[in-house]
Amino acid sequence: MAVSAGMQEVLDIEKEMPLAKAMKAKTPYQLLQKTQASHPDRNAVSFQLKSGPKDKAESLTWSELNKKVTQAANLFRSLGITETDTVAYLLPTTNETVITLMGGMTAGIVSPINPLLDNEHIAAILRETDAKVLVTLKEFPKT
Repeated sequence: MAVSAGMQEVLDIEKEMPLAKAMKAKTPYQLLQKTQASHPDRNAVSFQLKSGPKDKAESLTWSELNKKVTQAANLFRSLGITETDTVAYLLPTTNETVITLMGGMTAGIVSPINPLLDNEHIAAILRETDAKVLVTLKEFPKT
């Protein structure tokens, strides 16, 4: 693994090609589409509920991730989310969380909320961000 020698190395690299020129994508969604076009069948994200060596992981390819992020962004837009509106999510770490994050920031602004916070803190964050949508899990035992 290459390690940067320091800030001067970063400045030298940027002299060769400014970041704005090197990065053709202007948004995370454009970068997702570009990556999907280059590597459609490679795994983009994986989630493993249990971490045993034989436990199955749920993986999404770049094509699958792109499709699901586009669907999520379209859903948020159909719910009235614009680029200045907030989509909050209260989720554990899963592939659906990545989809919500990326779909939400494609449609508007995203506010992740730690599901371990108490109700008062969660409510305060929702009020402060003026979230128009909250994505969370359906109720399940012991929650």
